[in-house]
Amino acid sequence: MRIWLSYRRFRRYRQIINILVKNGFGGILEFLRLRRLHRLEKQGMNVFPSPRAKRLRIALTELGPTFIKVGQMLSTRADIVPADIIQELRKLQDQVPPVNAAQIRGEIESELKSPINAIFSEFDETPLAAASIGQVHRAKLKTGEDVVIKIQRPKIRRMIEEDMDILLSLAKLAERHLPEAEVYNPVGLINEFARSIRNELDYTLEARNMERFARNFEDDENVYIPKVYWEYTSGRVLTMELIKGIKVSEADELRKAGFDPKRVAVKGAEAYLKQIFLHGFFHGDPHPGNIFVMPGEVIGFMDFGIAGRLSTETLTRLNNIIIAIARKNPGKIAEELLQISVLNENSDIDDLKTDLADLIDQYYGVSLNQFQVSELIRELGEISSRYRVKMNRQIMLLGKVLAGIEGMGRQLDPDFNILPIIEPFAKRLMIQRLSPKDVLDKSAQIVRDYADLVTSLPKDLRIVVDKAKNGKLRMEFKHVGVEGLVPELERSTSRLAFAMIIAALVIGSAMIIQARIGPALFGISIIGALGYLIAAISGLWLLIIIIRNRTLR
Repeated sequence: MRIWLSYRRFRRYRQIINILVKNGFGGILEFLRLRRLHRLEKQGMNVFPSPRAKRLRIALTELGPTFIKVGQMLSTRADIVPADIIQELRKLQDQVPPVNAAQIRGEIESELKSPINAIFSEFDETPLAAASIGQVHRAKLKTGEDVVIKIQRPKIRRMIEEDMDILLSLAKLAERHLPEAEVYNPVGLINEFARSIRNELDYTLEARNMERFARNFEDDENVYIPKVYWEYTSGRVLTMELIKGIKVSEADELRKAGFDPKRVAVKGAEAYLKQIFLHGFFHGDPHPGNIFVMPGEVIGFMDFGIAGRLSTETLTRLNNIIIAIARKNPGKIAEELLQISVLNENSDIDDLKTDLADLIDQYYGVSLNQFQVSELIRELGEISSRYRVKMNRQIMLLGKVLAGIEGMGRQLDPDFNILPIIEPFAKRLMIQRLSPKDVLDKSAQIVRDYADLVTSLPKDLRIVVDKAKNGKLRMEFKHVGVEGLVPELERSTSRLAFAMIIAALVIGSAMIIQARIGPALFGISIIGALGYLIAAISGLWLLIIIIRNRTLR
């Protein structure tokens, strides 16, 4: 079994590498030392007519569901991914051919431990949608309710886990052989992706997200969250109430139904901003297919697999950034950005503030109908990338959501602008921060923190002193940037020692031939000649190793 798994993984490695080479990314094999898995052909070195961003999107699509999801995640990371690639990755769609009805029926019956006819009085075998992880079917319960069933594809979890193992090993290779990759933390990115996609694979988590959204909006008549049918839900099957409405992107259909697209745009934006500013828990995939307009201009949401979470502190920082932008204060913007991000040690804070000031100047005096939040977020992402500022991933997801809201709003109303809608929420948050209750709560928390510190400090100091007395106090130093030096020194030392052995063989053989020791052939000592031959072969082998590793200058 283990041999079969290793063989299957090796085949997947080869498939991944072949697709990368075919789309013009063969050079990466040289850096990752993966040449043995693929013989680099001329096609890998050609000049490709398509831009690299488009070729990357095509390659990820060919590589399948896991890599499509990786691309979608990277499309939210404007702080580390160039703008041209971000724009292309946002086009990634995981629409795939549907699984046949017999398999889907089998999956439902296996998960729910009951024949499908015992659960549903009707089951539409034609899927409403088919994506890389699962597909959606319409049905009717025995009790008469119209429902939507979301079912995972067979064996998709195993395939994704295998791909994640490969991605993690490639990320480790990148960190080992590409010094510049350390800035982007590829292993951390893959681990972040693994957490995200495992959450998407757990439909019970999505169902809990739905119920949390429903509680948050239980007193809001303008938002509707479908009901979860827990008795027909498991980790791989999710049964929910069917929403009957018109997709928010279908402006003409909305007008025909008597809805005002401009008002719908505002209501949809308000629903999202309530999630962000009031609840700190927001729908992370504002795709037009996930948002419906129901009778009474009620906004209905679907697909809760991706949800963003904002802590009170992060929300405060976000509000401070909005205020700083309004006040044209780049120093404050930089300060707040750095509080919710990780700054590279080589970044220049003064240059960062200068670029932020130039960015704000571009928007100073611009009329509201010309102002685009999505463009501002994109440019902030570019500046973050330039200065190696790694942003909080929830903030980057929020940036994607705000850009999505703005895009959908402008489809419904060309003059749509999200800033006037954000303003009341930002003001409310600022007022709440200055309220006596909030100030008192924060003051009380500070007092508690200092009390904890005063209480624990003597004990902690005593532990340190005791360890020092007993010789058990240990200090650890980490050398940054020299991780590859020790292995390289070991290789160099081994080669030097080997070269000295070869030199000794040559000198010794010469002395043996000169002294005519041992049997001779044509007047030459056989032992000495054999020593010369061994030295020549060893020297040639050492030279080949040096040339292959490109250490000969």
